[in-house]
Amino acid sequence: MMLTRSAKDIIKSSLHSAGIEIRKNKENTVFDLTTTGCLHPIEAAYAARGKPLLITAPLSRMVTFNYSAFSLDPDDGHPFLATLLQYENDRSIPLELSPLCRYYALYQPKSASELMDIDNPSHADFNRLPALAAIPLWASRPPADQAAFLKDIYRKEDEAQGIHTGEFIGGSEYGPIERRKLAMEYGRLTALYDSIKEHGYSPEKCDRITGTVWANDDDWTISISTGQHRIACLAALGYESATVYLQETKAPGGILLRSCARHFPSVARGFHTEEEAIRIFDRISRKRPPRVASEWLSYCQRNR
Repeated sequence: MMLTRSAKDIIKSSLHSAGIEIRKNKENTVFDLTTTGCLHPIEAAYAARGKPLLITAPLSRMVTFNYSAFSLDPDDGHPFLATLLQYENDRSIPLELSPLCRYYALYQPKSASELMDIDNPSHADFNRLPALAAIPLWASRPPADQAAFLKDIYRKEDEAQGIHTGEFIGGSEYGPIERRKLAMEYGRLTALYDSIKEHGYSPEKCDRITGTVWANDDDWTISISTGQHRIACLAALGYESATVYLQETKAPGGILLRSCARHFPSVARGFHTEEEAIRIFDRISRKRPPRVASEWLSYCQRNR
């Protein structure tokens, strides 16, 4: 039986007298494990009993840029991190000489198969489709739709940063990009770095860093989805851990299990075989960029 408003008010008043307060708040739907230390995410998921998860994890367990799989180790070629470390040493360096500029020039996957690092993909269209069409393992949308989806996201990000062209001028994860996009990314990254360095980082005051856990038995890695600039700034400033919201919209509990590869949406829909999905899973969870990134990584080795 539905309660009338007066009945609800009486119950609420009685609970308040007993020291109990009921609040409809989005935060109440999140199970916050940030104070419990570094639990295995599967243990955290059981403890949360179906609620979305916030966990604090070491940066050493994180991988960024999706299929590019850059770790946050300063020696592993993360383009944002390399750019910030140079920026801290010499803030007068021209944009054209920054690591970020070199990154977008040297790392330009020509196809979805190159970005995924799969030779002779079972879905042959990946050989001719652009890198933007490289669907994630949890995606059910077709590759062509994935490319359009990402272009729309990047256009909206550009507009939020003051570029109102209505056109796709490049993404942030690989090249090629237009110079105005490069300048925007560099300015956005360095301004955020300066802000966090001066004021500190308060995750409760900004949008959450989000990601998914890639778990294989006792081993697990968090792949960062949103907050790529922030996580790089934290790494450059010496932070050892960060709080991440696990995206239950991408995998149950925000956790992708290697043992369930045959059930991944991209496999179920025929865009990857189970073997391809496992190969992708292993490469990303082990923080190994695709071979097409080798020229950029060689540049990083030479310029340490």
